[in-house]
Parts: sequence; structure tokens; C-alpha cells
Amino acid sequence: MRKIAARVAIVAVILALGWAGYRIVRSLPESQRQVPTTRVRRGDVVVKAYARGELQAVRQVTLTAPNLFGTVQVTRLAPLGAFAREGDLIVEFDDAEVLSRLEERQLQLEQIDEQIRKAEADLAIRNNQDEVELLRARYTVRRAELEVQRNELLSEIDAKKNLLNLDEARRRLEKLKSDIQSRRAQAEAELAVLREERRKAELEVEREKQRLRQVKLLAPMSGLVAIRQARTFFFFAGTEMPDIREGDELRPGMPVADILDLSEFEVRARVGELDRANLTEGQPVIIRLDALPDKELHGRIKSLSGTASADVYSNDPAKKFDVTFEIDMRELLEALGASREQIERILKTAEQNRRRAPVPSLGMPLAMGGSGGGGPSAGGMRFAGGGAPGLAGGAQMPGARSPRGRRRPGSFDPARLLQRLPDEQKKQVQKILDKELGGKKWSELDSGKRRVIMRKLRPILRAAFSGRGARRRPSGPTEQQLANAKLPPPPEKGAHLDILLRPGLLADVEIIVERIPNAIHIPVQAVFEREGKPIVYVKEGGRFLVREIKPLKRSESTMVIAEGLREGEIVALADPTRKPGEKKREQARPRGGPANPMEGLGGGRRRGR
Repeated sequence: MRKIAARVAIVAVILALGWAGYRIVRSLPESQRQVPTTRVRRGDVVVKAYARGELQAVRQVTLTAPNLFGTVQVTRLAPLGAFAREGDLIVEFDDAEVLSRLEERQLQLEQIDEQIRKAEADLAIRNNQDEVELLRARYTVRRAELEVQRNELLSEIDAKKNLLNLDEARRRLEKLKSDIQSRRAQAEAELAVLREERRKAELEVEREKQRLRQVKLLAPMSGLVAIRQARTFFFFAGTEMPDIREGDELRPGMPVADILDLSEFEVRARVGELDRANLTEGQPVIIRLDALPDKELHGRIKSLSGTASADVYSNDPAKKFDVTFEIDMRELLEALGASREQIERILKTAEQNRRRAPVPSLGMPLAMGGSGGGGPSAGGMRFAGGGAPGLAGGAQMPGARSPRGRRRPGSFDPARLLQRLPDEQKKQVQKILDKELGGKKWSELDSGKRRVIMRKLRPILRAAFSGRGARRRPSGPTEQQLANAKLPPPPEKGAHLDILLRPGLLADVEIIVERIPNAIHIPVQAVFEREGKPIVYVKEGGRFLVREIKPLKRSESTMVIAEGLREGEIVALADPTRKPGEKKREQARPRGGPANPMEGLGGGRRRGR
């Protein structure tokens, strides 16, 4: 019994010591738990947002295989990476079948001409014969009339015969006139049928000539040649498709090559929901290209998409917004070391290509820009569209779409439209825009207000682009241009002084959202949430006290405080009430994503008690 009592006493002493130690630890100041802290600061805060995108050409023309009444075969093709000048030959297709059909149509037209000439000659001969027969019939009637005048001297029977002969002669004359009129109407109908066949044959000949003009696709503007892939109807993801080469047979409408205007660039990126809320068109940005790590380029936000979308080709399932950043081209070219003559020549080319941009659609709200599909030979990227229709018979100009083929609501740029209008229409459009916008931007208007403005602008734009104020553009290449067109020199032999960059280069964009002077701010990791309200843990003495705050602005790393903190106070960067094992359990618990606006950009999911 003594042993059992001793053992129970020992256990009791151990439990008592453990409980005493636990109480001592609980009574220790919370500052001894090594909670990271920081001081509340006051000063100028620059709220920034960051994005990563790709350098892309502003304008692109996609040349497609023409409809030559069947598949077409490539006979000549510009080399990949060549720099084509306006009017250079990019693609030439086999024209043997077109020439054969053209000869058949011309032969058919000549046969119809011969038939028409024969029918006209037959009609003339028949008309002469009818005139002779008509003259004879009239002479017969006149002779019968003279015989009737002698009836007083003849017997009654002979007089009756003369009257009958006169009636018969007159009936024959009327019948002859009716027959002549019917034959002429029939002959005229046959001639009308032949003339209609001739017009149809002429249309066929003109159609074949038009197809023959589409055999050669010329460059509508100066730019880099990017050859597309020979894609078929059935291919698997990850399959490497070869580039289109000479001798390949293509379907009508299949993209063959892209002409990329390298005289003007922009950066395309995608931003999240929190950053999109702080961005507006025209905000200044700082761009750093990976190819020029020591150079900072200035630009501005050119356009913002109104709806978020997910990129099915990436591993990121989150929906983001498409943003386009405009770059100061003169600054970019100077950073690349281009001479003054090169810069002026490139900027002049950009202005010429900008004037050749497609005429805006008058049936829908205007949207500048667009997209096309750059094949893997162009670096696997997709480029914005907007070139000149006309010189390339099979050129397709993309519409108003985002870099991944989705329409971008509200991407209409009034300033860009005004640059393309004559002075008279420019004043009218500017007056309407000033009155209707009321100081707002186009992207801030709802769809109903945009339709009202476009309804007022439509008559002016129609007069500017299709009336007497429109700039007339050639409908297609002339025979001389087609005959003198030559392939551009290959990259190793051509002069590529104007090509200083390539689309697809990666760039980091720093967006200056706002500058807040003399603001109280703390790191975003110091802000937690309790019952849906933002709180901080303020250190007073040896403990941390919970205090509710009112945020003003937030970036990825900094939170600007409107109320609740003073300069110099110490706040915790981690939850001091969290138990050591709770963090691991929360990390192991599955969750879809941030559950409130305070999570995601800062220190993840934090919860106070």
C-alpha cells in the first residue's frame, strides 16, 4: 500500500508542476512569443498595379487563299521573316485552271457574239423579204381596187368576182402584216435571249479575270512576313504542324501569311478583378521589356475590356480582363539605339499605315483594333489587326476583338477616329462628342448611351467615309502592279534596318494607380478580418489589442488607412492569437480561393479572434 501511495503522490506532484508551468506560460507577456511587428508610417504613398504581357504589333493584315473555284496550289511564297514593302508579292497561286476556264469563257463569248451577228443578219434579210412581200400584197390590193372601179362596165358576175378578189387581197395584206409583226417579235426575243447569254458570258469572263487577279496577293503595307501553318480539319493538341510551303494545296479562305506592321507596338496583358477596379483608360504606366532590362519606357493604358474571360490555353482557370498598353514609340526606338533618320522613317511608316486602317462599321458601335491569329511561324502569338484592304486580293481585316478573339466592349477611341476625319466632319463629330460625353470617357458609358451617340454620328461618318469627303482608296491592284510585283528579299539578304523588335517579347508593366500624399499606411499583411470587418492588432505595453480600422486604398503590398491608427503605433504582422497548430490545419484544409476582398493579394487568408 505504501508503494501505491508513493506512486500516486509522485503522479500528483508531476501534474501539479505541469499545471503550474502551464499557468506561468499563460501569464507570460504575449510579446515574448516573437510576433513580427511593424510601425505605422506616414508619408506619400504611390498605389501601383503590376501586369505581365507581350509586345505585339498594333496592325496586321492576314492574307487568305482566294476562291479560285476549287483548291489552290502555292507556286511562289515570300520567305519567312522577310520584310515586305507595300506592293511586294507575298503569295502566288497556280493559275493554269483559271486561265483554262478564262479561255473557255472567252471562246463561249465569241460564239455567242457570232450567233448574235448571225441572228441580226437573218433578221435584216427577213425584214427585207417581208418588205418585198408587203409591197406585193399592197400592189395586189391596189390592182383589185382598180378592177373594182371597172365593175360598171362588166357583167354582174365579173363585178362580184372583182369584189371578192379585193376582199381576199385585203385579208392577205392584214394577215401578212400580222405575220411580219409576229416574226419580228420572235426574232427580237431570240436576240434578247442571245444578248442575255452574252451578258452572262461577260460576267463569267469578268469573274474569271477577277479570280486571275486574285492569283497574286500583294502586301498592302510594309511589314514583316509571317507564314501560317498548314492546318487541316483534324489535328491533335500538341501536334507540330508544318509551315505552308511552295507546292502545298490550300482550301479557299485558309490563312496563308500575315503582314505585321512593326512600326508601332503595344503591350497586351491580363489583369485580375482587384487591379481592374483601379484602372482607367489614359493612366500612365512604366514598361520594362525583358529584352531591355535596364530601360524604362513610358506609356499609357490604351483600352480595357469590359468583361472578364478565362484563357482556355493556359493553366490559370481564373477569369481576367484584357488590357492594352500604348508605348511611346520614339522613346522605344531611342532605347534600341536607332538613329534619328531611322526613327523619322519608322514613324512616317506608322502614320501611313494608320491612315490605311479599315473604315469603321456604321451599323455597330465603332471599335478600333482587332485581332488575328498569328501562326507558330510568327512566334506562336496572336496579333492585333487593322491594315489596309485592297492590294491583297485575299486580305482579311479582323474586326473589333480582343487578343484571344473576344469582342472588347467600349474599345472605341474617339481621338483615333478624329484623326482620320476631314476637318469639316471632325468639327461636327467633336461637337457631338463634347455635348454627349459630358466629360466622361467612352468606356464609362452604358450601351444605351453609346447607341444614342452612334445614331447621331452615323450620318456624319457615312458622309465622311463614303461620300464626297471620303478618301478614295484603290479597290485592288492594277495590272501593272501585278505584273511588276516581286518577292521581297530573304532575311539574310534584305535590308532590315526598320525591324528592330519582334512581336512576342515579354514585358513587365507598372501601372501608377494613384499618388496619395501624407497618408498613414501599413503593410497589407498587418490587416486581418473579424466578422467581416478589417482589424489590426496594436501593441500596447506587453499585449496586442484588437482595433477596427477603415481602409482607404490598397495595393499588393500597402494598405492606406483612413481611420483607426496613428503614426508611430506598432502593429502585428501575424495573428498573435493563433495557436501554433492552427495554421497548419488551415493550410491543409481544402478551399477554392479567396473568400473575401481582403484575401488573395496580400498574405493569403487571415482570420482574427
